[in-house]
Amino acid sequence: IVDGTQVSKAKPDPEVFLIAARDLKLPPEQCIVFEDAIAGIEAANIAGMTSVGIGDKDVLSDARYVFKDFTEIDLDFIKELAEL
Repeated sequence: IVDGTQVSKAKPDPEVFLIAARDLKLPPEQCIVFEDAIAGIEAANIAGMTSVGIGDKDVLSDARYVFKDFTEIDLDFIKELAEL
C-alpha cells in the first residue's frame, strides 16, 4: 500500500504508482491501475501502466478500459489483463 504520506507529488504525477511498482518489484508496464479520477488515469498513463477507469466513460475517456463499476468486470476481462 502506498498512500499520500509517502509521496511528494500529487496525481496526475505518477509518483504514487511508480513507488508501488518499485515496491512490488515490477516494471510499470506490468502494472494495472483501477482508478475513479481523471488525475489518477492520467498518472497511470504517464507511468506506462494499464489504466482501468471505474465510473463515467465520458469523464474517464483517457483510460484504456472503462467500467461503470466493479460489478461489470468479468472473469474474461481479468484473464485478458493477466495476459498483457
